[in-house]
Amino acid sequence: MARRGFQQGSLFRRGTRRKVWVARWWEDVIQADGTLGRLRRSEVIGTVAEFPTRRLAMQVLSHRLGTINTGKARPQSVRTFGSFVKDDWMPVVLPTLKYATQKHYRYMLDVHLIPAFGQRQLRELTREELQSFLSRKLKGGLAWETVHHFKCGLSKILGAAEEWGYIAENAAQKTKLPRRQHGTERTVLTPVQVRNLVTALNHPARSVTLLLVLTGLRVGELLALRWGSVDLNARMLRVCETVYDGHFDQPKTKRSARTIPIGTETAEIFAAIRPAVVDARALVFATREGLPLERWNLLRKHLKPAAKKLGLSGVTWHLLRHSHATMLDSVGTPIGTMQSLLGHSTAEITREIYLHAIPEEQRRAVQSVERLVFGPKWTQVQAQARPASARVN
Repeated sequence: MARRGFQQGSLFRRGTRRKVWVARWWEDVIQADGTLGRLRRSEVIGTVAEFPTRRLAMQVLSHRLGTINTGKARPQSVRTFGSFVKDDWMPVVLPTLKYATQKHYRYMLDVHLIPAFGQRQLRELTREELQSFLSRKLKGGLAWETVHHFKCGLSKILGAAEEWGYIAENAAQKTKLPRRQHGTERTVLTPVQVRNLVTALNHPARSVTLLLVLTGLRVGELLALRWGSVDLNARMLRVCETVYDGHFDQPKTKRSARTIPIGTETAEIFAAIRPAVVDARALVFATREGLPLERWNLLRKHLKPAAKKLGLSGVTWHLLRHSHATMLDSVGTPIGTMQSLLGHSTAEITREIYLHAIPEEQRRAVQSVERLVFGPKWTQVQAQARPASARVN
């Protein structure tokens, strides 16, 4: 509990061109060793233009000291942002996140947040300071999504600091970002471009590429797929895991763990690469040592060079998923069916509308995408993708 000694604080003007009122008062704080101490607090409470007389400025200061003088203020820690993140947040909170999210947070902290706020005391971080940081990042050319991740990261960290009693409130929750400006519409691959691209690739990049277009799986979901989750007789896939940099984890969201149908052509692609003796725990796509394939190597050494030769720019694994979604839409697939097939956590991600998917509609949808990709006369890729004797039982 803060000391109940009444204080009026002190007030003085500072500046030449832009004169401001600076207030000072004493605050109870929790020292780094956990003991209670007292520090002098200094804060700009407004400009002289806003409060032309000392009396008006003192009224603002009196209001600011209200919680202190009534004894309601809680002592706050003098811990710095960097110290709290390194010694408290990272050991406790970071291990609870998915591996890919952990990696993203480490990059965000090392490159952006720690350099900006590492030496700042948690209790001194203000909404204005955090807002200015976010605005600078946007003006510096970073994407809106990237800066939004900074905002969410700051809010998560300061939220933990508030919950653990280091600060009185989470200033990051009060920050705002400008309305997201949508850029040019994402360019996806046409069925003809998909056929040309797959023809230019060799296994396993060819099979991975084709299956991503035909199923709409995330690349981590496909590379984590095990033979026990592939039912070729029923023509169904169960998405149970995802993999990132060799680390297996649960799917991205609760709805991402799903069972989806596959078409006849897709089933035959799996049949062509299925070993004679099937181990249910074995990965569909694996190295000789049984480890998952590295998505970045496949992208850099195979997919990107093949796409470049064909004059296709911006081809990524995620673009193949977008291409699948676009084809689903082009064949008139209902929104709810698309959401279920793609494993989106909310309907807003798909089309901001939620409808319950009908399994039979799902099967018709994936078969329609197959007809778009393969076409009535296209057999070259089929012959390359599987031996002539390979057929689904």
